[in-house]
Amino acid sequence: MRLQVTLFATNGKYKPISTIIEVESVEDYKKNKNKYQTKAIANICHNRRTDWNTLQRQTYTTVKVREYNLDKIAKAQKIELLKKMYEQRQK
Repeated sequence: MRLQVTLFATNGKYKPISTIIEVESVEDYKKNKNKYQTKAIANICHNRRTDWNTLQRQTYTTVKVREYNLDKIAKAQKIELLKKMYEQRQK
């Protein structure tokens, strides 16, 4: 199972940063939340060539996690597009 871990800057000055990690299951993630979040932050730091202290100074302290399922995402985008098209036709 894949999860998307996103770091948000609390001051709103910077864009969110995210990465995808592999986990066994949601239950495993809940049991080992700290381990997986540390792994995700290390991955983000490696890709951005920075360290955790620098990200914290930039106020990246809020972490959100969601399931990353490409099929669900594609369906949601298609539904959103259909809603926009329907609204445009109503005008």
